[in-house]
Amino acid sequence: MEAVRRTPGVSLREVFSHAARGLPGAGDRRGGVVAEALGYLQEGFGAHYATGVATDEAILVGDHAYARAVETIARLDEPRFVGVASRMIRDGAGEISRGGAVSAGFWTPHLAQLLGIISGESEERSQRRIRAAIEEVARAG
Repeated sequence: MEAVRRTPGVSLREVFSHAARGLPGAGDRRGGVVAEALGYLQEGFGAHYATGVATDEAILVGDHAYARAVETIARLDEPRFVGVASRMIRDGAGEISRGGAVSAGFWTPHLAQLLGIISGESEERSQRRIRAAIEEVARAG
């Protein structure tokens, strides 16, 4: 029996880096930090939920990755980032507990909120940037 993938098939780190590229001011630097944290968050989520029941080792790996995500994003000293990341984990875990899967599209609103914090642009504009980045990263991958 083949395991069904329950987490995004594209790198959230790459997607966010691509979407944040070219933002004015400190957007690129802040975008890089958020992208790094998203990489850890995705690693943790994948360890916990990627294909099925997580082993004790996978749970430890996932918890460590979540801690790295929080440490990384805390460097920006912006509580809104932590709030969005917490909602990403909660919403993703809830979707999986209902038997669903979590794709990059599922997390697009969350990623757009993170991008909007950095860019100051509307959530609609940020969602368009994120969707375009998902398509580009998926094509390149």
